[in-house]
Amino acid sequence: MEKYIPIIERLKREEKDILIFTHENPDGDGIGSMIALYLFLKKIGKNVVMAMKDDVPYVYNFLPKVDEIKKLPINHKFSVAILVDASSRKRAGTQIQSHELIRIDHHIGGEFESIYDYVDDYSPSTTAVVTEILRNWDESLIDKEIATCLYTGLITDTGSFKYNNTTSKTFEIAKFLTEKGADPFYISKMVFERNKVNVLMLLQKTLSTLELYNDGKIAVLTVFRDFLNQTNTLEEDTEGFVNFARSIESVKVAIIMIQKEDLKTWRVSLRGKGDVDVQEIAKYFGGGGHKDAAGCRIMGEYEKVKESLVDKVSQKLENLQLINV
Repeated sequence: MEKYIPIIERLKREEKDILIFTHENPDGDGIGSMIALYLFLKKIGKNVVMAMKDDVPYVYNFLPKVDEIKKLPINHKFSVAILVDASSRKRAGTQIQSHELIRIDHHIGGEFESIYDYVDDYSPSTTAVVTEILRNWDESLIDKEIATCLYTGLITDTGSFKYNNTTSKTFEIAKFLTEKGADPFYISKMVFERNKVNVLMLLQKTLSTLELYNDGKIAVLTVFRDFLNQTNTLEEDTEGFVNFARSIESVKVAIIMIQKEDLKTWRVSLRGKGDVDVQEIAKYFGGGGHKDAAGCRIMGEYEKVKESLVDKVSQKLENLQLINV
């Protein structure tokens, strides 16, 4: 592959320390992108550190070098900081100190950080963007460990190739990564088939909160803080729960509300099926994401927050009906 990508030339010139970081409440795409880029830069002799605010979720603890991920904030000013899989530095959830910040991402919109930013909102995942960068830089340096990280982000952000961000390009990337050593069976098993009993107990409690609105087109699930305490689970254990609501045949938009420790803030994830652009809904509430997967944080009393979310989605559904009339 031969394509001029400015961030490559910028990082080639960097002789000082580099930080790679991702968003709080990290997912497979953020962690996979971060580790893959870290491993590649280490290979070529760069002085690089990877860090994030939260711990590595259990399902991703099989990835290489997870024990080398440091905790943010770090009391040091880096020469360059690279933000992966997030629309702005605020998504790190804590302060970042650097002389320069560069963003690698695939989310729609977001903040412009540098002339070296590399954002492709048509890409199925940030790991797909990182794959493109590394293939253009030096494809021969992509080994099994790097490919494993990149493939993990690809399957998690495409829902194992089920979401509408899956294209022929997605499968071409998957083919390339498997040829480089990624093992689809092993990675899928580690990510999707290692549930703990207490996580299933948390899921049981969460499913009991299911509410349907707008003739079954909107589904809402809630994870109260008490649920986590009673089942001895963590917020990260709720990953993927929203898809149970999304799987209901009549549902156009699924919502999960997760109560934060302060009991006043709700982390909201929205999932669509191609009809409603949930990124627009998340953006209205100060968040962001993709057409079929987005999120935001809302502070307020439970019923009022839920009502505001359902009302906003209902408006989008009504507008869609008017367009299709």
